[in-house]
Amino acid sequence: EFLNLLRFLGNELRIPLVGVGTRDAYLAIRSDDQLENRFEPMMLPVWEANDDCCSLLASFAASLPLRRPSSIATLDMARYLLTRRGTIGELAHLLMAAAVAAVESGEEAINHRTL
Repeated sequence: EFLNLLRFLGNELRIPLVGVGTRDAYLAIRSDDQLENRFEPMMLPVWEANDDCCSLLASFAASLPLRRPSSIATLDMARYLLTRRGTIGELAHLLMAAAVAAVESGEEAINHRTL
């Protein structure tokens, strides 16, 4: 049914579509010849400990409701975090759990202990 909905949106309503998902989503699109011809797969690179990753970590730190600043937007912390989790979703889950631990411990900041 979902693949039919995608065809309807593209054919009848002429809505441009961008699909983002996991390998399973990619395989689902490939199972339909019409849809496979409309979507060009593009693999996102794995995060590396670099300036882009530090910028992502700074965004996470700014969005966390902690009373003290978390110094997670450093190359050392990026390397540390990337050895534990790989995707943005996993990283977000880890940082949220660390934020909870930071609040519960009274530290109010993410650091190696709260991670």
